[in-house]
This record gives sequence, structure tokens and C-alpha cells, in this order.
Amino acid sequence: MLLIICSGFLSINGYGQSKARIENIDFNLVGDDIIITYDIINSAPGEKFDIEIEIFTESGKKPDAKSLSGDVGKDVAGGRGKSVTWNFQNDNADLTEGIYVEVNATAHLVPEVKKKPARRGGSLGGAFVKSLVFPGWGNSSISGGPYWLMGFVGYGCIAGSVMMNQQASQSYDDYLKASDAGNRDNLFSDAESKDQLSKLLFGVGAVVWVTDLTILLIKGNNPRTYAYNTSRTSPLVGYTIDPISKKPMLSVRITF
Repeated sequence: MLLIICSGFLSINGYGQSKARIENIDFNLVGDDIIITYDIINSAPGEKFDIEIEIFTESGKKPDAKSLSGDVGKDVAGGRGKSVTWNFQNDNADLTEGIYVEVNATAHLVPEVKKKPARRGGSLGGAFVKSLVFPGWGNSSISGGPYWLMGFVGYGCIAGSVMMNQQASQSYDDYLKASDAGNRDNLFSDAESKDQLSKLLFGVGAVVWVTDLTILLIKGNNPRTYAYNTSRTSPLVGYTIDPISKKPMLSVRITF
């Protein structure tokens, strides 16, 4: 006759200061199996347990329990309602006296597997066309981030270049029509400075376009590797003084 004594021993060993506990150990005879149940409470997220079940008889013998299945072995998650089935008939265990069950658990943390950033979609060719139309649009569409601000900077520089060119042309026309020598010198100097500023703004706008397209080509078809990091510095907007016209200009600095 098999006498089951509802008693058990437990231990938790492992890393650091695990707060997990094993409670409510119980076992019952069901046919040719002994069903062992227990709870692992207060386990931390990502915490796993290596569970070992040991059987002892009242006389101190230790049956060789090999036919164990269920919540036993490596990487058992915490929680309630854990169950282990021992088919003692398969192990030829002669259980004619009361038994004790010992549940040993070694706690450890399983490293969290980080998911790869989801691809935003869109082909490289489509993104290239978008960036040709509006700098930064293509980069933003495949990897996120405020690349679209480059479009405002680029178009702002081109618009400023056109405006300065028109003003330079007007100053030069006035220079040709002026009869006063002093006034002619001032008009010519003004036309020259505005023409230089127009070329400078056009060059900056072109650099913005080329830079955006270069970034896009470097990314290729793997934009996930170059996903925008939201922890980086936000775009900075400020003012500076143009060294030629001595007038304030809007400046934008973007960190990618």
C-alpha cells in the first residue's frame, strides 16, 4: 500500500536576491502516476527556474525518479498551477511506504530578445523620388525621424537665393541708370553682395539635397539598421548674422 504524505521541502538558489517562492506543494496518486503540484510566486519578469524533483521514502531511500514530465527541468516560468507527472511504474519504484517530495528551484534571468524595428515600408526607388521632390521626405518614409525638416531648409535656401538674385539684378540695373558716382558705387557694392549671398544660399540648398540623397543611398534597402533614434537631440532653431549682408538669418541644426 502506497502512503502519500503531503509534505515537501523547497529551496531557491541562483542569482542576486530573487524574491520568488515555492508554495502549496501537493501530490496525489492518479492511476500509475503521482501528480505533483506547486506554485512559484513573486517571480520577476524574465525570471526562469530550473526545477528538480526529488523523492524520498520514510525510511530514507531515494527512488530514481526519471519518468518526470510537465513543469520540471530547465527554464520553467513562474506562476501558479505548476504540475509534474511522475510515472513511478516506468521507473520500477517500489513504493510500499510513505514518501516525501522535495522541489528544488534555481532561479536565473533569461535575456530579453529585442525585436528588430519594423520596416516602415516603401522601396528605395520610391524614397529616392520623394527626396528629389522634397529633401528628407524619402528618408522619413523608410526610417522615421525629422528628416523632412531638411526640405524646409533646402527650399528656404533656394527661395532666398532667388530673392537675393532678383534684388541683385535690380541693384545692378539701378547702378547702370545712376549718374551720381557715389551712388553708383553703393549700388554696385549692394548688387555684388546680394549676388554673392544668392550664390551662397543656392549652394547650401544644393548641399541639403545632395546630403539627403547620399544618406538615402547609404541606407540602401536596409533602413532598419539606420532607424532614427528618438533619444538624440531634437532639431535646434536659432538665428545668426550673415557676414556679407549683416542681416539676421534663420539657422536650423538637425542631429541624425
